[in-house]
Amino acid sequence: MGSFISMKTHLETKALFAGYNPADNHGAVKPPIHPASTFVFPSAAIGAAHMETAYGVEGAETPPEGGFIYSRLGNPTLNVAETRLAAWDESEAAAVFSSGMSAISTTLFAWTGSERALWYVGPLYGGTQHIVDDILPSMGVSVRKLESLDELALMGEEDGLPGMIFLETPANPTLQVHNIKTATDWAKARTSDDHRILVAVDNTFLGPILQRPLELGADLNVYSATKYIGGHSDLVAGAVSGEREAMAKVFEYRTFLGGMADPHTSWMLARSMETLAIRVERQSRSARQVLDHLQKTPGTPIKEINKIFSAWAEDLAGSGDYKSAGIAQAQQVNGGGMFAMELPGGRQAAFAFLDALQHFKLAVSLGSTESLAEHPASMTHAGVPSEEKLRHGITEGLVRLSIGLEHPKDLIADIDNALKASWDVSKAHEARLEQV
Repeated sequence: MGSFISMKTHLETKALFAGYNPADNHGAVKPPIHPASTFVFPSAAIGAAHMETAYGVEGAETPPEGGFIYSRLGNPTLNVAETRLAAWDESEAAAVFSSGMSAISTTLFAWTGSERALWYVGPLYGGTQHIVDDILPSMGVSVRKLESLDELALMGEEDGLPGMIFLETPANPTLQVHNIKTATDWAKARTSDDHRILVAVDNTFLGPILQRPLELGADLNVYSATKYIGGHSDLVAGAVSGEREAMAKVFEYRTFLGGMADPHTSWMLARSMETLAIRVERQSRSARQVLDHLQKTPGTPIKEINKIFSAWAEDLAGSGDYKSAGIAQAQQVNGGGMFAMELPGGRQAAFAFLDALQHFKLAVSLGSTESLAEHPASMTHAGVPSEEKLRHGITEGLVRLSIGLEHPKDLIADIDNALKASWDVSKAHEARLEQV
């Protein structure tokens, strides 16, 4: 190896293999999996120091760095995945969980309570919505739904202050874009030594490659790591990253709720993050080609679509939503690999479209190497109240698409063919209504 020359290193290089040094494992180029449940202490005194520190015992001695106790508290393979994600997010700390819902619920439990209200803006993923609507209120948490983050500017003393503002952007499944800085600027202006207001952003659809909420002032960045971070439909995981003090409470609650990822999942996540940037870049580029075809190509079967939901700035501007387009332009690299379409003909037409697809897989989830399609109203958001679904555009005719790594021309042909099947069902439905 030549002598090292100091130079600026790009994120893709710094983050690619973060958390692992081959010299620590006989030169093995990839990290091993450590399936151990417990770890041997070199002495009783060091074991006591580790345990007392882990449980926050006042006056505990500082243990040596790098030691492990028990895999619920930490594991070498879990540490690799967390260090690697923190490198991608350029955050002070990251925690990896057994599922996205474990990450979301632990974050909400850690930073809300009877004196710490939750304010949120919808739509939210159906599982998150259930926690917000049903579980948190049963635990004494006051929950307030905002129709828009612009409502924050109208809040007065009588409204009180939240403990946390939670949002998804782009939101699932209709890709609404919310201005992260509207929330973070408002929260920071009202945070005091006695009452900290945290902003948590579910960044599953874009991050960490295409959107970086922490750089916009967010305290916590939440992921379903099953999606783009894992990216192969072969693991279930969640993650949270952010500022060290905010993360300390997340780690504390994870320790006692027991929701950390297992060593094998952690190893697979670390592996997947090595290809994260190139996968997301390819998926975004292909999604843009598909969207261009649907919106701009002469002769395309656009009449079979009522509306296209996209988080791309150019699409938002094209639909006349210039405010959202400006937000997307300011806080996103691009609109990512997700979009949704509302088809005329309701559920029957949507099901006909989904059943006619050949290259897209009919399955929930997103962000994987294979393209996926689903019906939010009856699948991912089945448990959301009907009025809440309609308020956010989750109609019976809505289908959500996640673009994978297939050739975009094959995906375009697949969508065109499925749209024809949907159109046939829609026209037949109209004919029946006319007869009635």
